[in-house]
Amino acid sequence: MKFKLLDINLTEKTVGTMEIPAETIRKYIGGRGLGGRLLLDLLPGKVDPLGPENVMIWLAGPMTGSLVPGCTKHAVFTKSPQTNGFVDSYSSGGVGFQMVYAGYNGLIVRGKAQSPCYLYIRDDRVEIRDASHLWGLDSYEASSRLLKELGEEGFGHAAIGPAGENLVKFACINNDFYRQSARGGVGAVMGSKNLKALVVKGTGGVPCRDIPGFLAFNKQKLADAKISGGAAAHKRAGTAITFDATQAAGMLPTKNFQFGTFPPAADNLDSAGVINKAKASVACLGCPVPCGMILECTDSAGKIFRLEGPEYETTGLLGANLGISSMDAVAEANMLCDTLGMDTIAVGAAISFLMEANEKGMIPAEFAEQAGIAFGDIDGTLRLVKDIVYRQGIGEWAAEGVAFLASKIGQGSDRFAMHSKGLAFPAYDPRRAFGAGLAYAVSPRGACHRRAWPPALEVFGDVPPYTAEGKGVAIKGLYDERNILHSLIACDFQGFAVPVSLAEFAKYLRLVTDLDYSDEELAHIADRVETTIRMFNVREGMSRKDDTLPSRVLDDPMPDGPAAGQHITQAGLDRMLDDYYRSRGWDSNGIPTKETLAKYEIEEGLR
Repeated sequence: MKFKLLDINLTEKTVGTMEIPAETIRKYIGGRGLGGRLLLDLLPGKVDPLGPENVMIWLAGPMTGSLVPGCTKHAVFTKSPQTNGFVDSYSSGGVGFQMVYAGYNGLIVRGKAQSPCYLYIRDDRVEIRDASHLWGLDSYEASSRLLKELGEEGFGHAAIGPAGENLVKFACINNDFYRQSARGGVGAVMGSKNLKALVVKGTGGVPCRDIPGFLAFNKQKLADAKISGGAAAHKRAGTAITFDATQAAGMLPTKNFQFGTFPPAADNLDSAGVINKAKASVACLGCPVPCGMILECTDSAGKIFRLEGPEYETTGLLGANLGISSMDAVAEANMLCDTLGMDTIAVGAAISFLMEANEKGMIPAEFAEQAGIAFGDIDGTLRLVKDIVYRQGIGEWAAEGVAFLASKIGQGSDRFAMHSKGLAFPAYDPRRAFGAGLAYAVSPRGACHRRAWPPALEVFGDVPPYTAEGKGVAIKGLYDERNILHSLIACDFQGFAVPVSLAEFAKYLRLVTDLDYSDEELAHIADRVETTIRMFNVREGMSRKDDTLPSRVLDDPMPDGPAAGQHITQAGLDRMLDDYYRSRGWDSNGIPTKETLAKYEIEEGLR
């Protein structure tokens, strides 16, 4: 399979291409695997994430743009300004498949433009254009104005808002209006390069090795989707069904993870609340499951607006975790974050931390009026969102992330700063599922639910939740499966919503491309991918000391719900880390051994 990338240097104002050798694609597949390999090879160690030496890599997957369910996504890879380590951030929308239609599997962005610019890609026409007139606009306004100027429909588009321009460490990239590459500060990296936006459109197609075989198999999977319970649930309420599950399980983050249930959310933030406000649903290209819910809400000024969402992570972090039960309020905060360009998870973490710090009398006197915010304060939340974007008052500290915020507040507040490696916890309390704690701790991009979905084994499966025993191997298994899915850049939901198993995705890959893998080869690649990315973080100075969790999870028993009385303990985390490292072939400090590097041929690079 040929893999062709655009190679754009904003400093030198040059545009070239890079061909990825077939043997590299064979070893890494694409997506997460290839992104990790490229970062390790192309990026010097210890560079400033917001300096011109950092690179941004945008990748489509090997089946992006085809009609394989869930293969509409693209991913952005860079060194994170939030964690100083590896980050990959995924989004759906038109950017990925339009890149493929234009003849490219992705692009590399290097350097820094002297003034604001945007990238224009129209088949083989690639230009770095002036964006001075777009600088300062929110992401929706910038994209809308740009598309109007182009005067042509069909462009995939992405833009940052003022948060990215102001280098907020958890700034996101907004694309196709309602989709985001959100985690790890990829929008801040884009802003540091003076890159405001990207538009791309292609008129080509996607090669398919076996069209009759593909059509027959795809027909079968679409039929499966029609009778799938998971697909039906997602069609009805989208990701809000997860809210129902975490509320019932007692792992819903509430008031900065002080509690695991939030009763006021019933019929408001859960699936019933979504259904009450839903006006339509939307699906990604080629997907039979329209899980994007279009809600109609009313903002604080009484204006009615629509948005796609809020998704579960947002209702968890900007709703229950702030003590807010109003879907209208969560939706308004969601829209502010999207248009201004910030990760809703990180914003929720920072604001909930300030709410608890204020509750405990820890806010410095000079910020008392601004940050004198209590759980449930909707107006204060909306003000703080803007203060973070524009770095006003205590928003200057919060814009650096919850870990930095705790370091400035001090007074032992780090014990309730809910993050791992600087990346804020998503909406699952690991005291209800200890394996989730391990998944957060060892994730290379910091606390992440997408590497191993927390409830899979310990809530809906038969794995005992309140023990460290066996969790290292169990979490490795979930990570390995996601390593392959994310190297394909396939949607996580397909595994249980359509459903499409990993073996069936491998069959799709054989039908669409010339890549044919056995189960054993895929397992080998999964290990290679995780170890490659680990080596990137090792080079940046990370080790076991960084694979940790906040004191609230380790030391404070859950006070309510089914998990009442449970906490992981440091000894429990250590047990899980030892088992996980051993299963990976890493030493006791979390460093891959020479034998493991040789086994996966990681010493061989592209250079």
